[in-house]
Amino acid sequence: MLTQQVAVWKKEIFGDLIELLEKYSVVAVADLQKVRSSQIQEIRKKLRGKAELIVAKNTILLKAAESIASKKGNIDKFASDLTGSKVLIFTQMNPFELTIFLGKNKVRVPAKGGDIATSEIVVPAGNTGLQPGPVISEFNEAKVQTRIEGGSIFVAKDSVVARKGDVISTKTASLISKLGMKPMEAGLALSYAYDNGLVFGPDDLAFDLDQMKNEFASAARLAFGVAVEAGIMLPETAPVIISKAYRQAVAVSVEAGFLTKNTTELIIQRAYRSMNALSAAISAVKPEALATQETASEVPAEGKG
Repeated sequence: MLTQQVAVWKKEIFGDLIELLEKYSVVAVADLQKVRSSQIQEIRKKLRGKAELIVAKNTILLKAAESIASKKGNIDKFASDLTGSKVLIFTQMNPFELTIFLGKNKVRVPAKGGDIATSEIVVPAGNTGLQPGPVISEFNEAKVQTRIEGGSIFVAKDSVVARKGDVISTKTASLISKLGMKPMEAGLALSYAYDNGLVFGPDDLAFDLDQMKNEFASAARLAFGVAVEAGIMLPETAPVIISKAYRQAVAVSVEAGFLTKNTTELIIQRAYRSMNALSAAISAVKPEALATQETASEVPAEGKG
């Protein structure tokens, strides 16, 4: 009886896989290791309307892939490289969009003993909703100060029970779970993906989005600078190139003393600065020369009688 039920279940999964493989252009794979069933359910909710998620053994996936290999190039090769039970994600998003989406939609889960704290875990001050009992000793072991008030355990002040990078003990994990805290962030990490005949491995799918943004921004700035320097007229570069050309034309006109309505004032200012500089230089060498000149200019001219 059990054997028959398993056979029926496998047949249903097989049929579902064929239907999904024909419906979607992208198949992504995530390992089941370290993935909890509750986590899969949460991620399934977040993917609703964007993708379908199913757990299947690689042997069933391979048989389904081989049955439609003539319709989807390389799908059988993709399936043959997989081992063990996998989380399969079927979607129309390309693998990189899916990777980004999963990264932005991780779920909060309770901590387990042995987990590494990804951030500081703080038990907040206030009513825990727990009744006094053996659990008080767990608070004491975690060095969380408490008091009894109104038949409930109150945390006296915000208390750090684990810092980023700490290994969370089983007792600490038990305590914060009783408090309803979900300090761990979990999500599916893609290991392989298939997209219209192309197969992507772990190295292809592992990328830092912020780093890529910075690299693209840096490349864009460099390209913009080269285009401006080379005088390549584009909608983005034209204003800068025209402004640069105008400044250079004005500078050449001022240097040559070419008078226009845009250069006259600049030329006069330049001449005035040159005069002051020359005056200062003469004064430094022969102060009396300037003094004599100033005295002479003050003597009134004799009138004719």
